[in-house]
Amino acid sequence: MTKKTVPPAQDPSAERHRAVARILADEPGMVEAFLAAVAREIPAYANLDPRQLDEVRSIIVWTFRRVLELWASDGELEAEDLRMFRGVGAVRARDARPLAAVLRAYRVAALAFFERIGERFDDAVTVRDLSALARVWLTVLDQSSEAIFDGYESTGRRLGEDRERSLRALLTDLLLGRQSHAGTLRARLRELDAELPAAFDLSVVSPAGEDVAGAAALVAESLDARAAGEPAGPGISALHTVLDGVGVALVKAVDPAELHRLADGHGLTGALLTGVTAATAPRSYRLAVHGLRHAPPLVWTERRVLDRGDLEVVALVTGHPDADPARVVEAVLGPLAADATTRRTLDTVIYADGAAAAAARLHLHPQTVRYRLRRLAAVTGRDPRTPWNRFVFQTALLAGPR
Repeated sequence: MTKKTVPPAQDPSAERHRAVARILADEPGMVEAFLAAVAREIPAYANLDPRQLDEVRSIIVWTFRRVLELWASDGELEAEDLRMFRGVGAVRARDARPLAAVLRAYRVAALAFFERIGERFDDAVTVRDLSALARVWLTVLDQSSEAIFDGYESTGRRLGEDRERSLRALLTDLLLGRQSHAGTLRARLRELDAELPAAFDLSVVSPAGEDVAGAAALVAESLDARAAGEPAGPGISALHTVLDGVGVALVKAVDPAELHRLADGHGLTGALLTGVTAATAPRSYRLAVHGLRHAPPLVWTERRVLDRGDLEVVALVTGHPDADPARVVEAVLGPLAADATTRRTLDTVIYADGAAAAAARLHLHPQTVRYRLRRLAAVTGRDPRTPWNRFVFQTALLAGPR
């Protein structure tokens, strides 16, 4: 009787190591899938700058490799691993990235990992191996979350002692568009025990000297409504910071006349944008900085603080990426943008060089034309007789519908 030969049993450890080698060969694609999923699912991660993105990528790569290593060797996280995750939590606290978003990023990455395993490696990973891999990842997720939470909380407590610095970081992120998602912003404000007005005024100033920080603080503190007796509370009424070489002040409500007095008295040039929101703050900030740097000398002979109309015009005539002809018309003419009679009168006055000549062309009494110009000045705050305002009006007329 012939004895049946039984094939040697497969070594599970060797099989896992071969599977790990195959999965690691797909590391670039796997990591990009992680990053895409995190950016898609978590708004706080969609606006990271290149440095932050590289940092997130390196953490994902390390975690991905460590999970596979632990799976292949039936190992577990060591003290050094947990110290690394505590360090991640500490860095995220210093970045003021919401803890909920940080922890969720790991869960989203885990889901993306298993989806890709199922799509590409179902022939290399058995159900039993997949179950073991899931246990490893969930254990890592549990332990790393605790370590991240610990690092975040301990660092957060230290940062809480310098709340003003955290609020300035928030302002910087608002201005740079890194804090555009409403839910993430609310979470961050809760962590800071603060409330941001639904709309606020943004002042950007450039001093004659080098004390940019002092200029920003002067504007914020001088224009803060609480200085006039508003009751204290969690609401933010004034923040200031220095960014891109200019001073920036977020104030709940600015008295434009007071800002002009500050600018005149302290040698400042500046820009004021009212009714700014968290969503519109990045564009408003870009317009203000560009306007301060590119406004022609003619502007500063007439005013020390540019308004939204000035900034929209400068952006349009200098070809700034944020330029928008429709916004120019709205910012300069306001409610009179839809008034064809006012537009026609203004256009005629500009090209006829005066009310009397314009009245003759329009077959109107000169007083009628002067009345319309006074109404225009009252509504827009611009006197069409001055060179810069005339140029602003002319640009708005050319940008608008004919």
